[in-house]
Amino acid sequence: MRPSGSPMWLDLPRQKPHRQHHLFTSIFLFSSSLIPFILSFTPISFQPSLVDLSKFHSQEKFQHRFNIRSAIMAVKPSFSVPTIDISPYLRSPSSPEGLKVISSVREACTGTGFFQLVGHGIEPELQQRVFKGAEKLFKLPMEEKVKLDMSHSVGASNRGYELIGGQGLQEGTLPDLKEGFYVGHEIPASDPRVKNNTFLMGPNIWPPSELIPENDFKEPVSNYYAKIFALSLKVLDVIAAGMDFEGIAKVFREFTANDAGASVRLLHYPPDKGNDKNQLGAGAHTDFGAITLLLQDDVGGLQVWDYVGKEWRDVEPVKEAYVVNVGDMLQMWTIGVYKSSLHRVVNRSGQDRYSVPFFFDGNVDFILRPLDGSKRDGGDITVEGHMKERFASTYGRGRKREGE
Repeated sequence: MRPSGSPMWLDLPRQKPHRQHHLFTSIFLFSSSLIPFILSFTPISFQPSLVDLSKFHSQEKFQHRFNIRSAIMAVKPSFSVPTIDISPYLRSPSSPEGLKVISSVREACTGTGFFQLVGHGIEPELQQRVFKGAEKLFKLPMEEKVKLDMSHSVGASNRGYELIGGQGLQEGTLPDLKEGFYVGHEIPASDPRVKNNTFLMGPNIWPPSELIPENDFKEPVSNYYAKIFALSLKVLDVIAAGMDFEGIAKVFREFTANDAGASVRLLHYPPDKGNDKNQLGAGAHTDFGAITLLLQDDVGGLQVWDYVGKEWRDVEPVKEAYVVNVGDMLQMWTIGVYKSSLHRVVNRSGQDRYSVPFFFDGNVDFILRPLDGSKRDGGDITVEGHMKERFASTYGRGRKREGE
């Protein structure tokens, strides 16, 4: 049964079980209660997905080579978004405490695909400066905000202001009730990649200092971008260490090279009065990239779909923590072992909600394929191609700018 008021597509069809390698047959027989939980993570129908398991013919080979015995055994058929302190790993990755961090992150990634990260070292004062800068930006008059619109981005950099309703993440719902502002690597317009319209490459758009002093916006946001980018690399290190797959270090090294595509996205969700069930702050979706690190304010509103309980679960804000989640690229690499889970934002608090997600999308020239080296039906696709597809589909459902 689906929960009252939820869309019909949340009755996710179960995937037919694949024939497993004998090493894993004993695991699944021993833990038969896990099978419905694991198989319930079928890719959702409205995603132009790279992670359809039926497209890959060597899942058996993958599971033989990819040592996930401990990961599979760690999966629990109950919903959990654990809080993980990464500081022991940052101090000493090979210490017993550091190894425990690796194990905890692996368990979270193979469970709901979500966890809250503390002990990360990013100063609370900087986090608050970014929130205050976002508030000042979104309180500007609309005539000033549209001057910073994404349509003014240089090349295909996808920088600047995104109007309310500009994106529609969930098919069949109203455009998302949020406005945003994209910031990425500061790459000059003279760079050949920018001139060639390489996706996610280009200079940032900043509000004029007479509207918002640089000390209140550009300086803290730029500083924050550098620090959250560095933290994301550490999180990817932890994830790679937990995979225990030969060659994973090389894969991640190539994926994070060449000014890897990544974005800080300042978001403002006005209060939703709940007059229309088809109006959401952010429609149900999975994230496009490898990982996301989300900084929430204390208002709340993030919900993750519980594939076992068949209901939406709130992810309560933890002060100064990052909500980390697996994206579609990481799920594709592992052929569904690491879970890119459905989530959404519903702001019925009566207050303005602010959040700052960081999306790590990777080297735009990197070819996305499963870690076992198998090919995807339809041919290979690069990070750039994948991101363009996903942006085109979600922004295509959004409210159009005047004149479009």
